Amino acid sequence: MKSPENRYPSLTGTAGRTLCLSIAVLLLAGVAVYAKDFWETKPPDEWSQRDCAKLLTNSPWAKEMSLVGVNRSQLGGAASSDSQAPYIKYTIRLNSAEPVRQAVVRQIKILNKYDSLPTEKKQEFDRSTQAFLDGPSSEYVVATVSFETNNRDHLRDLLRHWQTQTTDLLQNSVYLSGSKGDKVRLAQFVPVQGANQEFQFVFPRSVDGKEVLQPDDKALRLEFDYPQIGGLGSGKGFIEFKTDKMKVNNEVAY
Repeated sequence: MKSPENRYPSLTGTAGRTLCLSIAVLLLAGVAVYAKDFWETKPPDEWSQRDCAKLLTNSPWAKEMSLVGVNRSQLGGAASSDSQAPYIKYTIRLNSAEPVRQAVVRQIKILNKYDSLPTEKKQEFDRSTQAFLDGPSSEYVVATVSFETNNRDHLRDLLRHWQTQTTDLLQNSVYLSGSKGDKVRLAQFVPVQGANQEFQFVFPRSVDGKEVLQPDDKALRLEFDYPQIGGLGSGKGFIEFKTDKMKVNNEVAY
């Protein structure tokens, strides 16, 4: 009869290395699955400029929509000094969600070297930003939309379009909804001011006592028409925010 120590093969050689490698891969996969985002692990005053930029452009509360044209130098072999394809990019963020407002204020703090200011200056700054941090009325959902382009003519046309739109003009083409609910119409449109490249859509958070988002909704959806400029895009934008990623203290923040 074999002794107990000989009943199992030794994990040496290729087989042992393969098993160890497999275990390491599984452990790394587990770390990736359970890794938390910075807004879950750090208070806003510890967010970096890079953290804020990520939250405001590519996060559960902010999405980008890019419309890309064709490089003119590729059309019929024609030569062109413009080597980059024209594009228009919209960035949509939910300003009524607290993490977005915290990221905006933190960016301003970094720009103004808030961490090195004397106490009195910090207090003054905090007072000046408190109203923004408190956010809009809890009765509304606010989506801020900014835009950019690498074409001066396109920028001129974009500014003209979003400066001249009104709530009445957009009420039948701009909607907010949950993944299963009815579409909620626009309550107010705040147009572009001067050369500032952003505008706002404001929606009621509830209609007839029913909130836009219901507990079983998987996403918050924004639908809006945008101008077709230079042949870019279809003219209809659909943005989806996944609710399972938008939770703060176990509640969906929007």
